[in-house]
Parts: sequence; structure tokens; C-alpha cells
Amino acid sequence: MSVCPKCGRELKITNLKPTCPDCGVNLLYYKHEESLQVDAINAEIEHAKTQQRIDRAKASIFGSPLMIVRMVILVLAVGMFFLPLATIHTVGPYFENTTTVNPIVVYNTVSAMDFDGFFGLLGSSVFGTSMIYFLVSALTLVVSLLCSLLSLIFCFLSLSPHGFSRDITLSVVGIVSTVASIVTFSLFSKSIASVLPGLIDSSVQFGAYLVIVGFVLVLVTNIIVHKKKIELSYNDCYINFTPYESFIEKFGTEKFDLNKYEENKDAIAQLRADFFASINVEDPDVVRAREVKAAEEEARRKLELEKIQKEVVEKEKAKV
Repeated sequence: MSVCPKCGRELKITNLKPTCPDCGVNLLYYKHEESLQVDAINAEIEHAKTQQRIDRAKASIFGSPLMIVRMVILVLAVGMFFLPLATIHTVGPYFENTTTVNPIVVYNTVSAMDFDGFFGLLGSSVFGTSMIYFLVSALTLVVSLLCSLLSLIFCFLSLSPHGFSRDITLSVVGIVSTVASIVTFSLFSKSIASVLPGLIDSSVQFGAYLVIVGFVLVLVTNIIVHKKKIELSYNDCYINFTPYESFIEKFGTEKFDLNKYEENKDAIAQLRADFFASINVEDPDVVRAREVKAAEEEARRKLELEKIQKEVVEKEKAKV
């Protein structure tokens, strides 16, 4: 059941009028201006927050020559994965094949894989150990690639509050997973060579080591960026004609409701007046109110003048 926002009377479904039966307040327009002001303040707060996020994102990518260099390194780190990471050379009767391993080859292999047969090999007493090493190597390679891609995707958040810790974590996890992939692939090579000597020969290639180099460069660059303390330059934002920083320092960043606005109405007006006084500029609302008052006064004088003129004309007519 609804209640009157002014006197608190419960309104029944039969109260069809737009006014309260007790206090007579218009239910539709009660504190309408205050509600609009609250909406305006909340919209300006959200805009200021969004603008600061945009400013941080731009600075994270183009904020300085160092950030641009970091962006290039991140792209190169992803590109390292498409170099030859490993090779698998197989020999058999009437055939010989060399496969270069990279993420594309891994994806195509997994897409065409007979999983029943693969899981059967995992349980095999002959090939089980080799297949486990190969599976771990492939999974850790995928983790490394994801870390590199996420570092590139989230680079625009590097200057956010948790940006540095996120960047360092992704780089460290990428290095560890790449090393794990190299080690387990080497173990796979030795294991499969002992099972099928002379038939399968595999080895880690230069691309895998360049992936580690790429992660290390990203890690070092992120540390340098953090040590350099890139200075952020935010666009000016205002809340009720008051600088955003001054406003949130006094009232916080939480959204306003009607009660909070009523409690802080005088403080908001005083903060606004202090700001305009500090820049030696008159408040636009004060100027507008004075202009409206002057216009109303001018209109009143005109009406009085017209009334006097009308009375004079009537007196002249009466004499005639």
C-alpha cells in the first residue's frame, strides 16, 4: 500500500485524486525539483567515474613513449607463439613426416582428435606416461597463450588500482607455464623415444624460448612502468558546478537519494558558492535568478505604467 510522502498517510486504492486526502500535497509533483536535482547529481557522478576510467585506459596505452613501447612488446609476445615451438619427426614404412608445433597446429590436432583413442593411450602401460607428458605440455602451452592474450587485452587497465598486480601475475604465470610446457615436452620426447626408438624424434625449438623472452620483457616493462609512476591527467569533471575531487572528498562517491540530498542540501550549496568565490566568478544560477527577478520587476513596472496611463485616459474622457 502506498503512503503520502509528506504526512505518511496510507493511501487506499480508492484514493484516485492526485492529492493527499489529509495534507493536500500533490503526490505527482511533491519535491519534484529535488528529485530532478538528485538525478542530475547521480548522473554527473557516474559520468565523472566513467571519464576517469577512460582517461586511465588512454594513459595505459598512449600515456607516454614507455607505454607505447610496452604495447609493442605485448603484441610481439603474442606473436612469439606462432613461431616454431617444437617439432615432431615421425618415420615409418614408406613415409616420413615432420610436424611443427604451434597453437594453430595444436588447435587443429585437438579438433580432429579421437578422444576415445587418446584416453585409451593415457591408460596404456606402454604409452601412458608419454601421453601424460604430452597432455600436460599442451595444456600449459594453452595457459601461456591465454596469459599472453589477457596481458594484451587488459593492457588498457594497467593504471587501474589493481592493474600492476594483475600484469605481474599474468607475466609470472606465463613464464612458469611456458617453462613447464618445455620441460614436459622434453620428458615426452625422451619417453616416446624409449618406447619407439628411431620412429619418433621430437625436440623443443627456438620459438618456445623466445616466448619466455617475450614474457620476461613484458614483466620487466611492467615493473619499469610501475617504478616510473606514470602521471595521470584527468579531464575536468564537475558535480553541480563543483570540481569532482572536491565534491567526493566531502560527500563520497555513493549515489544520492532524496534523504541524503535533503540532509546535505545546504552543504552542497555552500561548497558550490565557495568554488565560484575561489575563481572570482558569479554563480550562473544566481545571475539567472537576478535576471529573472529584474525581468519580473520590469514587467510589473510596465503593468503599473499602463494602469496609470489607462486611469489618466479615463479621467480625461470623464472631463469631456
